[in-house]
Amino acid sequence: MNIMFHCLRLQPNPRNEMVHMDDIHQKNTQYWRNYWDEITSKTIRYGPMNATFWDSMSKRFVRNRTPERESDRFNGFFNLIKTTGLDIDGAYVLDIGAGTGSLSIPLAKMGAKVTSLDFSEGMLNNLKQRAETENVKIDNIIQRSWDEVDLDAEGFREKFDLVIASMTPAVHNPQTFDRMMGASKKLCYYSGWVNRRWDNAYYDLYRELFNSEFQTGNHGIYIPFMYLYLQGYHPEIILKKDTWRNESTVDEMADTIASHFYSTSTIEPDIKSKIKGYLIHNGENGKYCETSCSTSAMMVWDKLKK
Repeated sequence: MNIMFHCLRLQPNPRNEMVHMDDIHQKNTQYWRNYWDEITSKTIRYGPMNATFWDSMSKRFVRNRTPERESDRFNGFFNLIKTTGLDIDGAYVLDIGAGTGSLSIPLAKMGAKVTSLDFSEGMLNNLKQRAETENVKIDNIIQRSWDEVDLDAEGFREKFDLVIASMTPAVHNPQTFDRMMGASKKLCYYSGWVNRRWDNAYYDLYRELFNSEFQTGNHGIYIPFMYLYLQGYHPEIILKKDTWRNESTVDEMADTIASHFYSTSTIEPDIKSKIKGYLIHNGENGKYCETSCSTSAMMVWDKLKK
């Protein structure tokens, strides 16, 4: 799909006619919206787009969670939110794709009235257990896909002071992005990949098994950022580079890799055994250490200000 943006060539106008920039913004936004729609319509609902994927990953999330990692993530998030002047104590917050509660729980501890939403039962079970263990009250926990949420039926339209979509595939197209903004009466926060280098196993195995290159999904920051910019928003944005290592059993890692491969190819019965063979060869004592490098971006904006 070719994208054509409307530009203006400013020339002296003896009649001092006004240039209607709103029309230009609307047309450009619609072009970009159509582009985003086209990309996502061609994307097969691969592993991370399915609740069962996150159900199977939930135990690994809990095991690999460390206080240092969680504190680092929350502090980066909170420092950006502080620039808006929002008082968290008493604020109504919606956390879309809340997962195990890495943002929901510390926000609730600070006095926010948090609604945590996720389509994975496994992830939300971990959130509930953690909230109980840490004696934290989450106002509302909802197991549902964000695609299926009706803002008016739920009473969510412009209800929340802050709506969060942090590193989640839940907000993946213009419809789900608009729904996120529709739930906010003021602030929105979004984070996604700038780029990501997955563990070598993904690239090596996909090349060996399917004779083509492993392709990642389109969950990133570029398209949402441009969508906002073309509407006249100028979000505050912070970039961050990370390298992390997670250890898993060979069986767990094989399941994770296979679920990603289902995104673009049909898995034959012997594929998983070949994946395990690679992991055993490159692992140690039945374990495999996964290493990933990424640059991510987080942005926050006030929907009332352009």
